[in-house]
Parts: sequence; structure tokens; C-alpha cells
Amino acid sequence: MAEITQPVSARLRRPGEIAVDVLKENGVDVVFGLNGEHVLGLYYGLAAESGIRHVTVKHENNAAIAAEVYGRLTGRPGVVTVTAGPGATNSLSGVAGAYANGSPLVHLSGGVPAGADLESFHGVDDPEILAKAFAPACKSSVRVTDPRDVAREVNRAFALAVAGRPGPVHVELARNVLDGSAIPAEVVSAAPAPSEALPADFLSLLTRIERAKRIGIVAGKGAWWPAVSAELPRLADALGAPVAHTWEGHAAMPTGHPLNLGMWRGDWSHPEIRAALQACDLVLGVGVRPGTEAARNVPADCGGPLICLMASDAPPADGSPFIASMPALAATLRALAANVRRRRAADDVIAACARANDSLKAGIAAEMARYADRRPWHIALAIEALGERMTADHVVVSDVSNVKLWMPLQLPVFGPQSHVQAGTWGEMGYALPAALGAAFARPGRKVIALSGDTSFLMASSDFVTLVQHKLPVVIAVHHDGQIGMIHNMLSRDGAAPYATAIGDVQFARWAEACGATGIRVEDPEEIGAAWDQALEADGPVLIEFLAGHDFPWPRVPRLLGT
Repeated sequence: MAEITQPVSARLRRPGEIAVDVLKENGVDVVFGLNGEHVLGLYYGLAAESGIRHVTVKHENNAAIAAEVYGRLTGRPGVVTVTAGPGATNSLSGVAGAYANGSPLVHLSGGVPAGADLESFHGVDDPEILAKAFAPACKSSVRVTDPRDVAREVNRAFALAVAGRPGPVHVELARNVLDGSAIPAEVVSAAPAPSEALPADFLSLLTRIERAKRIGIVAGKGAWWPAVSAELPRLADALGAPVAHTWEGHAAMPTGHPLNLGMWRGDWSHPEIRAALQACDLVLGVGVRPGTEAARNVPADCGGPLICLMASDAPPADGSPFIASMPALAATLRALAANVRRRRAADDVIAACARANDSLKAGIAAEMARYADRRPWHIALAIEALGERMTADHVVVSDVSNVKLWMPLQLPVFGPQSHVQAGTWGEMGYALPAALGAAFARPGRKVIALSGDTSFLMASSDFVTLVQHKLPVVIAVHHDGQIGMIHNMLSRDGAAPYATAIGDVQFARWAEACGATGIRVEDPEEIGAAWDQALEADGPVLIEFLAGHDFPWPRVPRLLGT
């Protein structure tokens, strides 16, 4: 990590300005946040820096989610700025989601001053509350009470966020620091780029691969990282290896690649997927983190050992190679593809991949046919119509709702940006702020967010932010008036639905009141035209799909005819 050097006593800077200097030095061009009394010193610095754009959110958690997605799509830390107390804790859930997703994020919050009175404004009795609250959800959480520590700790946050397995880092800047007088500025170099060095046991890994007769790949969450995903098809081609993906690994491998097997889900996996893995005497878990559900359960379907290839902060306990960063993981895949003995994919492997994908499509079509005459209609019809219009330039995000259950099965993908998911943290209200972050990470691209009505309402305050910035975002809201997933769980268990109705909102009219285009779709015959209108629009659009909630969850074995 870069050290602070060369004091320049002639150049006086206030601590908030110094923090902004560090942001600028680390290439930050956008931050997501909400101003407040305890961070005015930081915001004075931001106001004076024309090279950094501030996106003012209406709720701090939306800032954290937007920054998380920005970090996932760019590979650079997204930045959040919030005030002390509730401003910071409001964003904690989004920060935890970044930790679960392995997304680089720098979270700067205000804090009560050192020596604060009991019941100080935005404080509780313990002035360390924020540092302690964020610690389990971050790679590091520190409270800065000395202005001389600002540059070092903020710069350290940028280094930690991308080192090892990426994640969020929290730095609390106490009010006495940000409100303090100017101090001698110090020259700070940007945090060093993460190491791209190959693992120390790379040659041993290469030897194990060379000795294997047939190799398979399971792409996990970490394979979704853009630089890693770019190398995955090349490695698969070099090894002639079929590639299955976990739920969160969706979009790591292009749907149309001939070695794409489809989604691995344990007992719910297509028989062709399980048979293909069982035929392998070595399986590479690219982006599969040791200790996760996938790492524990994939081996049961493998004909040989599973080697996890994933960036980590310390040597994995299971003996997998120690890969020091996501760029190092991408470099490892690239080096493997360049050095392994090239193998032509066996005809039976290519055929198995084709059968797995074709039968899934046929199963979904049969499932939709069962409900063709039902009204309200099945939301999967809207996802199917979007899939028919998908291009490689589209960025699609999905929320925690009924749409989450169908997207990895239906949506064709061209690369990571084709589908950004909330992940295992499972935070409702994800899609709208995720779309905000994606729009700034991929300027000019059409961003499409799919959400349930309950999830949308949780984050709806920042629909106004999309309108403010005239962003080319389409928000598709599944309007069923229910917490649909919970309604289905209760119904499936034979219980009467309870506390699932959310009331009725005219979402298209609400969007128009915010200054956006609103489209209401009641009949499935209108779905295609609605998507066409929304995708051709220049600014924000909300499509309100009045679809049903009383359909069963995707029963993968039934879809696959097993």
C-alpha cells in the first residue's frame, strides 16, 4: 500500500479536502451519497472538485447498492458518502450486500466528534457504534479522529477494497476531523493496483490439469467478475471443457457458447449437466469460493476432485491455489489457456450441452402453455419477450421477487453485464438503485431493471434520481399487489396467505408524476409493443406489468421433464 510522503507545509488543506484529493488520485469520477451536518467538511471538498460528480440519492441504502453495482461492473471501488448516525446505518444493508457479492466499495461516513457527550446528535452512548456496526460487513472498518490520519486511511480503503476477494471498506471521519482547521497537505500516491501475479503453485495446478483425461468447469459468483468472465470461454475452448454455472454465476458464460451446459442446482440440475460433470476426472470451480454452498455440494456431482479457483485474502483452508486478487484470477485463467495442451471438445460433450439447453427451452415453453389462458397472466411472458429483444449492449438487473426465480432460466446472456443479480444477501429493493449504479458505470447503455411491486416500493424514492439525470433506464414492475414469493410459500405449504397484500398503486401514473414515461400493460398481447416503446425511449421509462402472483415457482425437474 502506498505511503504518505513529502510533507508540503506551504500547502494547507482542510481534512475534507484532503479526503477528496485521495478520491481524485484514485480515479474516482462519481460518488453516490446524501449530504448531512456531520459531513459538511467532506462536501465542501466535493463541491470544489469539478472532476467528481456527486449523485444525490433520496435514501442512503440506495447509494450503497448503486456504488456496489458500479464497483462490480467497473472493477473499481464504488464510493458512498453519508452522514453520521442514521445516515450511515441506513446504508448498512447495501454495504453488507457488497460484502456478500464480493464487490469493491469505499464507504465514507461522518461520525460524532471525539469525546462526544452522551446522547450527542447522531450518536449513542458508544461513539464507536458505526465502526463496530460495519466491521462484520466490511473488510475493514475504522474511525478516524485525528486529521493527520485521513489521507492514509482513505487511501488504504481503496487498496483493501480490491485486494484479495474484493469487498467494502468503511472509513468513519469524526466531525471534529472534518470541521477542523486546515493542516499541511501531504502528497499521496494512488493506492497500488492489485497484484496480477500467478499463484505460487501455478505449475502444480497446470500439471494436475494436464494429467486429467476429461475436465469440466463450474462457474460460480466470482466468474461473473468482468475480467474473469472474459477469460472463461477461452479456457473452456482450450480444455474442451463444458461449463455449468451456479445461480449467481449466470452471465459468466455466454448463453450461445457451444460449451455452455446451463445452470447447476444440485438435484435440480439437468441430467445432462450432472452426467457431464460425473464424466470428468477433474472439475475447476472458477469463481467458486471455498466454504460456500457450491463448494460443498458440487463435488457430489463430480467424477473427480473439485479445485476452486477464486481470489482470496489468505491461503484457502481446502488447499486450493492462493490467488491474490480478481485480476490475478483473470491472469491465471489466461495463463492456463495459453499453456495447457489444447483439447478439442468431444462430440458427445457438445451434444450434451445442446440437449441440456434445448430441453430447458422446451420445458419452459410447455410450462407457459399450461398457463396460456390464465388471467392475470404469468410474468415469465414478459421476461421471454425481453429475452427476444436482448442485445450485447443491454445491462439487465433483477430484484428479489418472482422475477428473480425465472431470470436465470430464461434470460439469454452475452457477458456479465447481461444480468446483475442481488445475490445471496437477498435484499429487496435492489433493482432500482442497481440500475442507477449501472447507468453511471456503463454510460450510454440501455439499462433494464426488473422488480416486483413490493421491492420497487422499497427503493422508489430514487426513481426521481433517474429522472433528474435523464438516464436511459427502463424499470419493469411486476404489479401483482402481493409479496408474491411469500404468498407462494404460504400457499405451497397449505397455509392461508397472511400479511402479503401491499395495496394498489398505479405505477405508470406515478412514473408520469415523477416526469418519466409510464406504460401500463394489462393484456399479454401488449407486452412486446411495451418493450419496444421503452427500449427506444431516450429517458427513464416505467413499464407496469399487471401479471399474476399465484403461479408455482419454477420447478426445474418438471421443466426438464425429469
